[in-house]
Amino acid sequence: MPNVVPNETHPGSKGRVTTSGVASNQLRSFVALVIDTLQEAIARRMIWGVYGASVAILLFLAFILEIDLVLGAKSTINLFGQEAMGTEDLERLNTFISLVQGAIAAFLYAVSVFVAIFLGAGLSSTILERGRLDALLARPIPRVQLLLARYTGILLIACTNVVLLIVASWLILGWKSEFWNTGFLSAIPITCFMIASLLSLVMLVVVLTGNGAIAMIASFVVIVFSPILAQNELAIRLLPSGFARGVWHTLYLLAPKVFELGSLLVGRIGGATTFQWQPVLSSALFAAIALALALWRFSKTDR
Repeated sequence: MPNVVPNETHPGSKGRVTTSGVASNQLRSFVALVIDTLQEAIARRMIWGVYGASVAILLFLAFILEIDLVLGAKSTINLFGQEAMGTEDLERLNTFISLVQGAIAAFLYAVSVFVAIFLGAGLSSTILERGRLDALLARPIPRVQLLLARYTGILLIACTNVVLLIVASWLILGWKSEFWNTGFLSAIPITCFMIASLLSLVMLVVVLTGNGAIAMIASFVVIVFSPILAQNELAIRLLPSGFARGVWHTLYLLAPKVFELGSLLVGRIGGATTFQWQPVLSSALFAAIALALALWRFSKTDR
């Protein structure tokens, strides 16, 4: 009796493809589409702009910050060649350095998010260009897989940039201050998470409008209003009507928590031991809903 090889088609099912074969083909197609996104970013020179900006920031950071720690003597921290603080108390100086690191991390958080939005709006809108989408769909690729691979490719580029930027900044700060604050590295998951949330909004707006510029505007509006919506408890007390309070609270619950997550990031670097999960969970829910709507709409569109 001949041995049956797993995952092969049986005699009575000629022409059929096994489940594992379909999954393998889909995975290869997905990876190919992700690689196509990376290649397009290189061809359009977007990736050089992203990483070039990071290199410029790192060089700027390396040259403007000077920290002189001399045990038992006066220690100083200099910014732009001017003494920002001098003390003989090493612990006090380390506390100040933590504040400086928090400010730097907040700056890198904001820059990384803005760069990711520009990148996402540019690369997601290109798949809707005349001829480009037809060429991609000429292969037996589901629309959902195409859009999800584009989202994954953009996220991969943006998050790789975040990892390199944060790790290199941490090394520069540690080398200059001899104060290795591992809390600084928490900027990596927090920043990448917020980028993933806002990229889902970019994808949704691009699918709905076909315009990357509108997607950037929508994302910037969310970012600008985030610190305003964060004053939720104060607004609930000050708004005059129940309807206005309900609208405000709904907007607060639905919007990604850009400002709150930035504040959590600074707190972690400063040594905070508590972590608020509500901004994370609501931002994750927003990202899931926005991305699901984008995938659904793209699967139904004739564009």
